Amino acid sequence: MQAYIDTDQRLHHLSQLIAKANRTFLPAKEDDSHTNLYVDRIGHRISGRWIATAENKKRLLTLHLANFRFEWLDETLQTLQVIDTYHKTLEAVEQAICNGLSDVGLKAEGFLEALHFAIPTYDFVNEPIAVPNAAACQQWLHYRSLANEMCAALGGYLQIPSEARLWPHHFDTGFYGVVNDIMGIGFGLAMKDDMVGAPYFYMTGYPVLGDLVYHNMPALHVGQWITDEAWKGAVLSLSELNKMEYSQQTKAVATYIKQATNCFLHPTNRNYTL
Repeated sequence: MQAYIDTDQRLHHLSQLIAKANRTFLPAKEDDSHTNLYVDRIGHRISGRWIATAENKKRLLTLHLANFRFEWLDETLQTLQVIDTYHKTLEAVEQAICNGLSDVGLKAEGFLEALHFAIPTYDFVNEPIAVPNAAACQQWLHYRSLANEMCAALGGYLQIPSEARLWPHHFDTGFYGVVNDIMGIGFGLAMKDDMVGAPYFYMTGYPVLGDLVYHNMPALHVGQWITDEAWKGAVLSLSELNKMEYSQQTKAVATYIKQATNCFLHPTNRNYTL
């Protein structure tokens, strides 16, 4: 799991440059969703959002996971420009992206400004960028793609719109939706933190009225409830999931999602009545 955690941190660090492009060239949204990203299993990359040039052409900034290089793509997904990262610092790569913006039809003004949020200062931030090994990247892509799949599956289960996005601040893959104006549900895959001690899937309910009564919740078949922290909900650690064969993991996460969701929605687990 340590290789996954290291890869998570390095990709978090690098992905801030895509978030900067989104921040600079897209209209701001109140929930900050204009800055978020997507883990693209088919293209083997982390992508930003489509950006329009002054000539109304589309541009997409991506980080390719096979070679750790940034690429600007056009609307046909053809590569317009490549920015290598190998043996460069993040600041040098940021400057290289900035220097090449005019070549893809964008203005450099504002790109180098600091983001409006801060991420952890990792031990490697002042070192030249190192490419994680292929196996670690494949494992990272597997779990992030599983998170994408399960976000879509939960939206289907609830019959509400769902968009799985990678949020550059906390670097969690997730989505939030409101079910019948009764309950909001948040689900995703988070980085390792002090609460769980490993990367983990999370689920929590946000009642439109009242609160959830967690002492009524039955034990989860996989995962566990966390009720003694500021954040309360259900978690499923990747350390637990990683003990299973890949073929079993989708079923395990689906079981976890279904049980936790049904607990959030059950009337006996809320301290109010409609």
